[in-house]
Amino acid sequence: MTTQASAVALRPLHIDYGEPIENELAQLADAVNTLPLSHCASSRWVAIKLLEEEPVTVAAVEGAGGGRAVAAFAREAAARVRAATGEDPSFLIADRRFDWSHRLAGTAVRREAAPRARTERLDDILTSRWFGIPIFLGLMWIVFKLVTGVAGPLVDWVGGVVAGPVSSLAGACLDAVGLSGTWFEALIVGGIIAGVGSVVVFIPVLVVLYTALGVLEDSGYMARAAFLMDRVMRPIGLNGKSFLPLLLGFGCNVPGVYATRVLDRDRDRILTVLLMPFVTCAARLPIFVLLAGVFFPSARGTVVFLMYVASIVVVLVIGAVLDRLLLRGQRNESFVLELPPYRRPSIKVLRSYVAIRVRAFLSRAGTVILGCAMIVWLLLAIPISGTGGFADIPMKDSAFAGAARTAAPTLKPAGLGSYEIAGTLFTGFVAKEVVVSTLGQVYGTQEERAQDGYHPVDDLITSGRDFPGALRDAALAVPGIVGINLGSSDDSDGAAIAAPLRNGFEQSSDGHGALAAVAFLVFVLLYVPCIATVAAIRHELGTRWALASVAINLTVAWTAAVVIFQVGKALGIG
Repeated sequence: MTTQASAVALRPLHIDYGEPIENELAQLADAVNTLPLSHCASSRWVAIKLLEEEPVTVAAVEGAGGGRAVAAFAREAAARVRAATGEDPSFLIADRRFDWSHRLAGTAVRREAAPRARTERLDDILTSRWFGIPIFLGLMWIVFKLVTGVAGPLVDWVGGVVAGPVSSLAGACLDAVGLSGTWFEALIVGGIIAGVGSVVVFIPVLVVLYTALGVLEDSGYMARAAFLMDRVMRPIGLNGKSFLPLLLGFGCNVPGVYATRVLDRDRDRILTVLLMPFVTCAARLPIFVLLAGVFFPSARGTVVFLMYVASIVVVLVIGAVLDRLLLRGQRNESFVLELPPYRRPSIKVLRSYVAIRVRAFLSRAGTVILGCAMIVWLLLAIPISGTGGFADIPMKDSAFAGAARTAAPTLKPAGLGSYEIAGTLFTGFVAKEVVVSTLGQVYGTQEERAQDGYHPVDDLITSGRDFPGALRDAALAVPGIVGINLGSSDDSDGAAIAAPLRNGFEQSSDGHGALAAVAFLVFVLLYVPCIATVAAIRHELGTRWALASVAINLTVAWTAAVVIFQVGKALGIG
């Protein structure tokens, strides 16, 4: 039995999507009408889905006779809309739908006028097309100024504790059991303590960094950062969803690689994983802080900030190249993200956030870095030339120098042709934290300690006396971010490694030490990730893509470092 209600024809819903979209839809709908499609959807609906680049509809159209030409016409239409409006058609269509829904709800729902929520008012500024990205970059700059300014005095103090009371106590204990002056003392003091200690001193840096990032994340701002980066990621065929694993990679590349499992398409996962090693993880931060403090002490925060900006720029450039050369395919679908309300960060959450990440760093210092420090010390102790004995030879006669000399010539065009620097970069393949450890072993010295002996009590008293001054300098560094100088702080790097490190880079680059340091920083930023990241890439994508990732990183890193050094040298930059 047919009722009167069922006999009434329903009028199709028609939303006006604006002149640029409507002009393309009219032509595209006519083209769709010529296809032998086996579904009952209207040609206008199919045309809308083609403009949105919805994968199922695109596949259905391409599978119909003559459908490939229509799909190609749809891609051209979408490109014309982007050129005319500066926006993706899917965004424009979604915006018109939400506008229509809002107006429909306004006619059906009556409510008292209420002031806009604080979150909405803040989002008008923080997610603005014009102000959003500059604000994001400004916040990141403040973070890294805090990292280098506030943590700097504490890094110096922890370094003094490691070189003072810790080394003194270990040396005094070995002296008490008759092992003073032996190779075993050299292993403990000059190998393990110097190697692991040179990394542990950067714990204040990580605490400040993770605290700042935790505040941004717990406050709800990081979700806005992903929303802002969606517009930046679209030129390389990705959306804001891919930025979330990349954002995680700023902490560690390994979980960032595994986080790509949330992406829907294999093409997006492959591209995001290949870009992950170019994201500068927290393990590289101590290297940046060390080199910036030695060569650019008055601009440490800015140098570290620029390294992170360079990381983002390289991700976008390499992503564009890979998108067009290796991974051609459909552009990604629209990105939908629910923005949480802004809230006051929780002290308990921040404490847990920082503790988990610092604990993970320390666990690496106690395992991987300890093992690498012992291996580096052993290579430095084994003689392969000269007349010295085990653990009693100049470094140039050691197995470390012999192995590093084979790779050094390839780095000479970048001003990094010394065996000390080449060997340091090689150990960084195990873990980037090991680079600082190796620098500490290669360029650190123990001569002064050997002459004066060990005085653990005096060193402990000195360290305790210096601690209030370190806290004071750290506190005074906060207003210094905005140019308010409330006290004088010593920007010179007091670590024993500073002078030998400067001399080493000067000799390696024929007098262009600062320029070689920049090339070194860029090489560390871009070259092969740690072995754990390579293993994660192999686990997710297979051996072929893991080897491709290593080759891409090495090629990009070497090329960038050589170009920077050679161009800077030609321009007379020292």
